[in-house]
Amino acid sequence: MRICGVGDNVVDRYYNQRLMFPGGNAVNFAVHAQRSGMDAAYLGVIGNDSDGDLIRSSLQAEGVELKHLRVHDGPNAFATVHMDDDGNNRKWGLCEKGVSMFQLDTADLEYLTGFDLVHTGETSRMDAQLPEIRERVSISFDFSSRDLDYAASVLPYVNFAAFSRSGASEAGIARVLDAAHSAGVELVTITQGAQGATVSYKGEVLFIPAMPVDAIDTLGAGDAFVARLACRILSGVPLAEAGKDAAQYSASICRTRGAFGHARPITRDIAS
Repeated sequence: MRICGVGDNVVDRYYNQRLMFPGGNAVNFAVHAQRSGMDAAYLGVIGNDSDGDLIRSSLQAEGVELKHLRVHDGPNAFATVHMDDDGNNRKWGLCEKGVSMFQLDTADLEYLTGFDLVHTGETSRMDAQLPEIRERVSISFDFSSRDLDYAASVLPYVNFAAFSRSGASEAGIARVLDAAHSAGVELVTITQGAQGATVSYKGEVLFIPAMPVDAIDTLGAGDAFVARLACRILSGVPLAEAGKDAAQYSASICRTRGAFGHARPITRDIAS
């Protein structure tokens, strides 16, 4: 099956380690899909700087198709990241979108007809084009921690929906499931941080506990879970088995620095 990550990319700069890593929700999904046995592609915009080169070279190394990758004059998107002693991350300092925001053109939309699933999310700001995408291909959408008021206008176009709800109550999880299923979403993934995740596919609801792991970096673990689960469901794997595999894969990402590796030294002083 063919899967395309569409939208955001970012270089995560770990100043306290003097390292930077490729990332971004759409990029991460494409990489994890490729690692999960899918034929994956990424469609987005990178800058013509060293950060943009890191995104492109990392995706090439992972075997992700880049036929519709754009390179624009200007800086690539970046975020500054601080990692604490427990391997947990938080964004801090400067975060810039650079040249990463764009709109799909006619050629892009035609290209997407060749895929089984397109993944994007709220950080990519492509909501207005979701109807055009859905006419051509199924959509996976990451809502992150956005509320249900925002989600209401997006969910009707989505086949697979992912939410981040660390610390949410059972009632809060139930509200998300109800909103998504009422809109016709087939697969709902609600990641709940170190607790695990609640997943639902065509009415079957399961809680998947997180796998114990000596984490060195938790950045991107949620994206890894969401992508692996979606790929396994698309391959016809039962929900319980797909969820367990996704949890194991997500734990393995916690033992990797960056969202999926490919470290490059920060060799110059950049404002943080």
